[in-house]
Amino acid sequence: MHQPQVRSRQTSNLRDRAGNGLPNNPKDILWVKEALRRLGRYNHGSRPNPYIDRSLNEAILNYQRDRGLRRDGVLVPGGETECALCVELARLFGRARR
Repeated sequence: MHQPQVRSRQTSNLRDRAGNGLPNNPKDILWVKEALRRLGRYNHGSRPNPYIDRSLNEAILNYQRDRGLRRDGVLVPGGETECALCVELARLFGRARR
């Protein structure tokens, strides 16, 4: 599995809002799944699919809760949840300023 790409603060990893009940872009959902998997917060099993399942929705909500973010299950391009994920991924892979 490849490492989720983390873009700079000027651009977003998401093309549109992502969350349960939204018309999600499949690439956005795959990015969220892989990002949360890399952080040890989601296990998609064998092969990830581009759909939000119950465990992904719970992983998003739990991540938001644990980070003190608005707990709505939605990721917005450039929003607080996506930014928090990117910062954590950058730290994990040694690309963040300390």
